[in-house]
Amino acid sequence: MPTFRYQAYTSEGKSSRGRIEGLSSKDVRERLLAEGLYVRDVKPVSEGGGHKAFSLQARGMFYRELSALLHAGLPLDRALEILSEHPELGSGDDVLPLIRDLLREGQTFSICLQQHFPGIREDEVAVLAAGEAAGSLAEVAGELAEFLDQESRVSDQLRSALVYPSVVFGLVLVVMGVLVGYLLPVYEKLLEGLNQTLPALTLFILNVGSALRHPAGILVMVMLLGLLIRGVRNMMKHPESFLPEKRFQVPVLGFTVASLARARFARTLSLLMEGGVGLPEGVQVAGRATGSVYLGSKCNEAAEQISQGMRVAEAIGALPVLQEDLPGWIRAGEASGDLSGMLRHAAQSHQRAWDRGLTRILSLVEPLLIISVGVLILVVALAILLPMLKVNQSLGF
Repeated sequence: MPTFRYQAYTSEGKSSRGRIEGLSSKDVRERLLAEGLYVRDVKPVSEGGGHKAFSLQARGMFYRELSALLHAGLPLDRALEILSEHPELGSGDDVLPLIRDLLREGQTFSICLQQHFPGIREDEVAVLAAGEAAGSLAEVAGELAEFLDQESRVSDQLRSALVYPSVVFGLVLVVMGVLVGYLLPVYEKLLEGLNQTLPALTLFILNVGSALRHPAGILVMVMLLGLLIRGVRNMMKHPESFLPEKRFQVPVLGFTVASLARARFARTLSLLMEGGVGLPEGVQVAGRATGSVYLGSKCNEAAEQISQGMRVAEAIGALPVLQEDLPGWIRAGEASGDLSGMLRHAAQSHQRAWDRGLTRILSLVEPLLIISVGVLILVVALAILLPMLKVNQSLGF
């Protein structure tokens, strides 16, 4: 039976809401009335729409608990029913009840998730479809939960790495605002009575300060700041579109980004192979999981070559960024008969390289920010001191 969401009132006027299974809206109203509830609204969960995307942490929790319930011997629809009442997963949302209803109608789990589970990625769907076909959905869901936990830790590292630069940048804006908005107007009035030609640097700073204090200047500054914040958000939301090819060639940053791409590729391909996905499809999906449009297109070409008979190590060895040492890991895996295991070890190795690279970048960010702040303050200080020195020289001091 389909699931309905209802809003009702008791005879005392208290509000009541929830979900209930029924043959139709009329059947649900009659059942609720028999329980003493006066229905205000009742709708099938399939008409909910607008569901909020599940985060990496939420999807990892979902797969982990689903794996535990399936290992305990519960059928899939019953497991989804239990998870739909979870306060961090299904409570207040109709996604899991809707998927359960579709399963009971005969649709496959992976297709239901792909169509109705907000935030799910293509590699997750491919792994679940393979596990569902092989009858190992519980094991695959557990592996997928561990995989998403690792991805979540990487995302947390990136967000943490941006906290310190953001705080320092905010402090710089405050300091410059005080200098330009308060000190410079006072200083400008003092300079008006000197009858001296002002240095070019001082004139430039005074003109900039005057422009920024004007309403039009403030509007332009706010717009530029808004565009900067929007650009940073878009870059964080869609990192694959930011310098798709050149970012791997930037000193220090390129090594770190390449390490993360290799770790994601190896980890995703390992997970897909363990789930029963074929190598050509696995290479395609793993390429898209790197977070780079450029690598994704190259992996599509490699997958085509693998499907035509080329060895995996040779196809990956021809790819930029991935060709450094992944072919060696793949050859070792093919020789040992445990390719997925060797790819997992490769992912761990590149994850450690990513950690080292991120630490190195953060160690450079702090002194660079301090130097940048010092240079800005030095420029403003020189703009203030140079006229004073010129006056002192003219007076013979």
